[in-house]
Amino acid sequence: LCAAHFKYTENQMNTLVMPSSEKQNRPVLLVDKQVAVVGLARAGQACALLCRAQGAEVFVTDVKAAEQLGGALSALESKGIAYETGGHTTRALQNCDLLVLSPGVSLDLPLLIKAREKGITIISEIELAYLCSPVPVLAVTGSNGKTTTTTWLGEIYRVAKIDAEVGGNIGRPYADAVLHNPGARRYILEISSFQLQTVATFAPLVGVLLNISADHLDRHGSLDAYARAKYRMFANQRPTDFAIRNNDDPYLAQHKLPGAGRELVFSLKAPVSEGVWLEDGQLRYRLGAREGQLLPVDQLGIPGRHNLANAAAAACVALADQVDPQVIAQALRDFRGVEHRLEFVEQIDGIRYVNDSKATNPDSVRVALEAVPAPIVLVMGGLDKGTDFSVLFDQVKDKVRRLICTGKAADLIAGKLGQATGTMIIRDFHNAIEAAHKAAQAGDTVLLSPGCASFDAFANYEERGRVFKNVVAGFKKKTA
Repeated sequence: LCAAHFKYTENQMNTLVMPSSEKQNRPVLLVDKQVAVVGLARAGQACALLCRAQGAEVFVTDVKAAEQLGGALSALESKGIAYETGGHTTRALQNCDLLVLSPGVSLDLPLLIKAREKGITIISEIELAYLCSPVPVLAVTGSNGKTTTTTWLGEIYRVAKIDAEVGGNIGRPYADAVLHNPGARRYILEISSFQLQTVATFAPLVGVLLNISADHLDRHGSLDAYARAKYRMFANQRPTDFAIRNNDDPYLAQHKLPGAGRELVFSLKAPVSEGVWLEDGQLRYRLGAREGQLLPVDQLGIPGRHNLANAAAAACVALADQVDPQVIAQALRDFRGVEHRLEFVEQIDGIRYVNDSKATNPDSVRVALEAVPAPIVLVMGGLDKGTDFSVLFDQVKDKVRRLICTGKAADLIAGKLGQATGTMIIRDFHNAIEAAHKAAQAGDTVLLSPGCASFDAFANYEERGRVFKNVVAGFKKKTA
């Protein structure tokens, strides 16, 4: 194995580190190694199958009952992979050479504490996939805009006719891409703070940090700890790699990116020395001796200042990877957005319905309130992540005619925002959408922008968004 034993450090809370001498040895050799995978979500399943394909003996452990895992267990059985369900036992650690974590698995899990005591190497799904493939990675992280930017970047490479696999925190897990498309020229990955907490050698060819705002504080504990997890994406970059940041973000302006990557920036406020910026209604670029115009901003495929920033970020990544600027401009024009992010669903009796289920923190809700026309009937709620909803008070007061609070965080949201506008607490999601429909008038926008995680009632934000759209489709049938 090319990974050393991880250990916690005092100044990097909840992050794992590896001696620098162990970095950049790719690919890893797993033949005849004993590997345990903790967590059987999509990424965990992909890890198990990738390790098996690499010649390892694999054991998987998950806290869920067997009946909750269904087809995932069948996939393991078809490859002769042993597993346990309903909880983690020390069986996973028997003769174990390597322990691989699915994203979201708590680093304080008792099984991991025992693994560290036994000197077992612990790595993440992102780290495993990186070590198993030499294909260069283009990585996107940040608090908001990750999915749109990653998907837009994938569209650029599709137009450029470059075989690039899009995945990571969206769509296909990185490990699954390595397993099923090992010949890709690029992997384009959305990467979360959870995934970055446990990387040690991971170093993208091009990495971009879109922004930093309060999110997942229930897991990270503080904004700085959350940011440190994001910054790990750049720590192992070499001078031949590129590190891209948002020059307009207050946090990023004050905290330099780590690593040796060549820094580029994007900005909507002022020209930059190297990167992409907005000037006189045009997106422009400068990279070494190359400089020019990409396109007028009114030609972008999706509207909104936040999407202009996402477009600038995606263009900056592609330019760093030497994609033709004309191809980039074409893809910026043709892209039509992603599902569950400010997705127009329907207009019924003069009422617009917008699905923004991807908005899982207050800053995403802020962007949505800026983007859609008022008056707004806003549906918020779900599972709180330790963020401060009061930052939305003035916007809610100015633009929201009725606030519907739902899910486990309903009381908390109503307590912070209830005085800003007419407010209702309706815990059941279906009933909350029904109430929003009844409260709306012609000219209103019914906006689902939860500002919370979905796990109190749904498997993920995608399921929550689909349910919203299905309920709205029912409203349309009644008026037909």
